Amino acid sequence: MLKGWSSYIRPIVLYNLLRPIGILICKALFRLTVKGLENIPREGRAVIAVNHSSYLDPVVVGAAVPRRIKWVILKSIYHLWWLKWLFVLTEMIPENGAIEKSLSALKNGELLGIFPEGTRSRDGALQAGREGVAILAIKGAVPVIPCAIRGAFEAYPRDALFPKPHPIKILIGSPIKFEPDEEPDEAKLAAAVDKIMSALKSLMEEEI
Repeated sequence: MLKGWSSYIRPIVLYNLLRPIGILICKALFRLTVKGLENIPREGRAVIAVNHSSYLDPVVVGAAVPRRIKWVILKSIYHLWWLKWLFVLTEMIPENGAIEKSLSALKNGELLGIFPEGTRSRDGALQAGREGVAILAIKGAVPVIPCAIRGAFEAYPRDALFPKPHPIKILIGSPIKFEPDEEPDEAKLAAAVDKIMSALKSLMEEEI
């Protein structure tokens, strides 16, 4: 049923219709500000790696970045009955089988959004990164753009029922490039993850 609707509603059209609503909400409730937007390429494939502490994260980043972002999201979130229609129609990627689907999206020139920590932080602090982001960067031969969100945890922490007004700032860092490799070993993947997470940590601690 949902897949049938997707043939009538183009994902980019729906995304562009919803984004202005997201911008209005983010400006009104969270006084959203962005630094480093020039680091997002206007076209071409790339991965944007974002720290994760709130359900608001994809919304505020989507409002801040003018390009459509195709997000990789948790399987459990993707299959929520009241949101799945939106994820299907906007072509989000559930985590199961995400690597192949993500690499395919990158080959098509997409901007792919990923949360390297895998799940939301319980205290707002940056968690350890997982190797998925490194696999995409190295096997996909694409730059990784670190993106730190500050204030989303305070606005809507993991255990809260509803968000509350609180300033949110987004800091976007310079793209990180890696040597392409079809079969990267564990050492190469671990080094790439460390580099990406270090860049995110620096952005989260940067003085504004």
